[in-house]
Parts: sequence; C-alpha cells; structure tokens
Amino acid sequence: MRTSKLEIKRESPIVFPQPVHRREMRNGWEVVAAYKNEGAGPFIVDLSHIPKWDLQGEDLSRRRPADISVPIHSGHCRAEKEMLINVVKWNWAVIWRLSESPADFSREPAFTDVTEAYALLLIIGKDAFSIMEKVTALDLMATSRERPFLALGPVLHIRSQVVVMGNDCPGVFIACPRGYGRAMSDGLLEAGAEYGLCPAGEERLLEWWHALDIA
Repeated sequence: MRTSKLEIKRESPIVFPQPVHRREMRNGWEVVAAYKNEGAGPFIVDLSHIPKWDLQGEDLSRRRPADISVPIHSGHCRAEKEMLINVVKWNWAVIWRLSESPADFSREPAFTDVTEAYALLLIIGKDAFSIMEKVTALDLMATSRERPFLALGPVLHIRSQVVVMGNDCPGVFIACPRGYGRAMSDGLLEAGAEYGLCPAGEERLLEWWHALDIA
C-alpha cells in the first residue's frame, strides 16, 4: 500500500507588516530571506524558526555539542561555528543554531528540542541599546561584562533570555515563550519607530554574523 508523507508546516508566531521580497521553505518553516525596502537599519529579524535546544545535567563543561565547549559560568556565552551556547545556570544551557547547517542531538538524552517553544528576535544596529532601554530595565551596556553575554529578565514585561553581541555594530537577541512572540515583536517595533527600526530577513543576520568574524 502506498502511503503519502504528510509534511508538517510550522508557522512563526511573528508576522511583520512588510512586503516579502524572497522566501524559502526549510524544515517545514517558511523563512523570509529578505523583505522589500529594508532600508538602512536598525533591523529586527525574526529567528523563531532556527533550531534551539535546552541542554540540562550536571557538569555541563564536559559536554561538547557540535564539538564546541560549553562555558562554565552562568551568563557566559560562546559563539562559534554559527552557533550560540548560553549558560543560564550551572545545570542548564541553551543552544541556538544560526544557520542552515544541520545539527542533531536527538539521540542525546541531555538535549531537548525547544525550537517551537520559543520566539526569537534579533535587533541589529547602533541604536539597538537605545531601543532596548525603552522596553527593559536590564543593563545591557555593562562595560564589566565581556560580550557575548546572557541576561535574564523581563522585556516588555515578558520573561525573556537576552544575549548581547558585537561592539561596532551590536546585536541583541531576545527569546521569549512562543505565545508572547507577536506581542514582543509589535512592542519592539513600536519602541524602535523613532529610530527607524524596520523588519529584515534572515540574510541580515548572516551578513552581520559574518562581519563579526567568528570562527
């Protein structure tokens, strides 16, 4: 008997009010590569589709996901091979895969796929901190902390994980529970309107990431 394979279509909780220039399907997700008239920035990019995992257990420093060492201390991050590993606390880290390259931890009991559990946004540009100051009391410009670093706390009164990267052209990642994704994106766009914040496709992420010259 011939059976057909049902392809699951996954939808981002975020919808930007911007005409799409180019899109593609990836692992069931409709990914926007570029919007029309993206402008000069700052940009907000929807990354809810990227693979995300929770890594939990004792002595995380012994783990090497994708052959990358996990930082020891809470709040520390490691950016390498188009991946971000962020330590929440001694027995919990989160991993974000920022590229199309595959990574499969499904056979590892310490890893849990949480891709669809979280919305993830990225704000890129020199005004990123000015925008974030309007939506959170977190100190994201702390000079005592080496970037990238992770901060935990409310953004727009929504429990969030915030990662700060870059110096000349900073970027701020904001992850929150999926159900708050639309409220988060709408609030950030409103807060960034005076700075010209506009939606951008995934290509802006890759362009910015490669400019950071991360190994």
